[in-house]
Amino acid sequence: MHRMESRLGSLGPGRLRGGFWPKWWTVKTKMVVTASIPLLLLIPVVSVLIWSAAQSAYSKILISKVQSDMELAQQIFRQIQQERYHELQAWAESANLYNILGETKGQLPQATLNGRAKQLGLDYLRFISKDGKVVSSVDDAPKISLSAAELRDLETSTPGASVNLLDHDSLMAISPELSKRVLQPIVPTRNATPDGRTLENRAMIIQLLSPVYFNGDLLGYLDGGILLNHDLKLVDNLNDTIYPPGALLDGSIGTATLFLQDVRVATTVRANEKGRALGTRVSDVVRQRVLGRGEVWLERAYVVNNWYMAAYAPITNSTGSRIGMLYVGFLEQPYADLKTHVVVLFLFAVLLSMIVGAVMVGRLASGIFYPLRRMNHIMSRQERGDSAARVGELHREDEFAELASHFDSLLDQLEVRRTQLESLNRDLDRRVHERTEDLQQANHRLHQAIEQLLASEKLAVMGQLTAGIAHEFNNPLAVMMGHLDLLRLSLTSEEGQREVRHIDEQIQRLKNIVQKLLQFCRPDEFASYTTSIDVHDVIQDSLLFAKSDLERARAGMNFQYGATRLVQISRTELQQIMVNLLINASHAIEAFNTRHTKTLGSVWIRTRDIVLPDGEDAVCIEVENNADAIEPDQLNLIFKMFYTTKQVGKGTGLGLPVSRMLIQRFGGDLRVYSPTVPTEDGTEPRGVRFEVIIRCTARPSAEILRESGQRAQEIEKQLLEGSRSA
Repeated sequence: MHRMESRLGSLGPGRLRGGFWPKWWTVKTKMVVTASIPLLLLIPVVSVLIWSAAQSAYSKILISKVQSDMELAQQIFRQIQQERYHELQAWAESANLYNILGETKGQLPQATLNGRAKQLGLDYLRFISKDGKVVSSVDDAPKISLSAAELRDLETSTPGASVNLLDHDSLMAISPELSKRVLQPIVPTRNATPDGRTLENRAMIIQLLSPVYFNGDLLGYLDGGILLNHDLKLVDNLNDTIYPPGALLDGSIGTATLFLQDVRVATTVRANEKGRALGTRVSDVVRQRVLGRGEVWLERAYVVNNWYMAAYAPITNSTGSRIGMLYVGFLEQPYADLKTHVVVLFLFAVLLSMIVGAVMVGRLASGIFYPLRRMNHIMSRQERGDSAARVGELHREDEFAELASHFDSLLDQLEVRRTQLESLNRDLDRRVHERTEDLQQANHRLHQAIEQLLASEKLAVMGQLTAGIAHEFNNPLAVMMGHLDLLRLSLTSEEGQREVRHIDEQIQRLKNIVQKLLQFCRPDEFASYTTSIDVHDVIQDSLLFAKSDLERARAGMNFQYGATRLVQISRTELQQIMVNLLINASHAIEAFNTRHTKTLGSVWIRTRDIVLPDGEDAVCIEVENNADAIEPDQLNLIFKMFYTTKQVGKGTGLGLPVSRMLIQRFGGDLRVYSPTVPTEDGTEPRGVRFEVIIRCTARPSAEILRESGQRAQEIEKQLLEGSRSA
């Protein structure tokens, strides 16, 4: 506080009154405006400079691109001329021509010229003697003699390839056929300068001249040529070579053109969707610069009906006169669209930067004055009775943070005694809550132990009753077996002996049933040890007990035995579990079949080998039925003692919990699965599956009654100690 006062004092009274700021502005507003001035001024200025530089770079890149395209086009054009000349020169110096001249005494047959012209791709080829007479030609051109001036030009010409312009009469003298091919109507063109002509009848040709020697003497000249008028193949090849697929942006197209003076005589530029722009003229501004001044045009130009990034270069003849132009270029619109897209993104980025910057300045200013706002908020909460409200740690070291710290110290001093009392009350409440939770847990454990004791007592009573019934069955069975032995001695016929054997088999079956009933109801006599057993044998024995219930329920039986391991468990206890599950399944299917007469329920018994999470081997027995599913609220209660959904007389609520208790004594488990949501076709969920998990190596077990008794004593002891502590 002393440091802040000294700083304010050094500013002077005049400066503290606000200066040029409006007096109603808050300090936060003043800080935001001050910080936003560079943001609002510098970013637009820098953006304009960057955009100007990008525009210049954009133009330079496109000009550089079209300039390299023009250089490639000129190179290809010159290469075509040289290749044709070298091919003609090679023939002029070949032994083949020498032999032909020897055989014809210095004459070249028209058929020979026709074949060679076709082979070399020439539009005309003629043989001129050294005195200027046209000896032979590819077509029926008149055999004329060159004028003295033409002969002098021929003699002084350098052998090679050149581009020349021929008028209509000169072309007629060479080839009447070619004079017809060059005719091209001149189309009025926007921005072009008309010259009164409506038909182009001149020809621009690549002229090839090669001398012919025979026995060391000049015999004459081979004069050949390629007509460039309407040579669409040439411009298409130029266009495909310079602008292959992928060389330009999507939507842009490359074009190439040969001009005779300012008229397009061969082009890939389209005047419309149906045809090429043959006969159209170049714009006047291009004509003056390229044909008039001999310069190369490298910038955008309006070509026929659209803007192109274009390059025009003059074409000169053998004397250096400009007779035409070579053009290459590509459609500018996709590049302009890309530039517009970049401009929009750039402006959006600039605008977003300004908005984000302004928001950040506002948030930073809010952060600076956060302690004052926080203190004001705490004062309001204190006035409403919230005595625990504090500014808290601000993680900063400035004057506002010091002020907030002093403010919290004052509130802490006022609150210290009340906080101590509340702490004592909370500690007392916590102890009471902990004791209550301990008592609840102890009561829960005691309740479980009582349920287990009651289940064991009831099971013992049932065992005593069943043992008495089995004893009563054994007495008449013994009498029946004795009398049957006497009857067997008195009967001598084979049919009588067979009937006696049938009766004996049924008595033995009754004895087996009684024996297994004793094992089922007195498991303590058979469960004192475990033995390795095959679960499939136990399943077959269990089916004997449940057979009548399953037949009464009209349940279909299905078996899928896949287990190969032996398990360690009490045979009688496993049998008790299986019988209980089979009887429960028969009751469920009987109720299902009563309501559904068209579809009968079935029971599936499956076995498979599994590996438990602790790595031990085990066998899983599945007992599944397709009757009604168990309700979700009942699924968690079926293993609870004395809980049953069956009618009175059909269920006691002990079967499943006791079965689970028996299997868990040997380290296994009993689980239940049943769908709780409707199927995809909207029908109600069906089916219940019980899984009996049996270990191949049994876990050490103890007497369940003794464990329950000990657990009950421990719980009672804990309850007494908890009561004394409370």
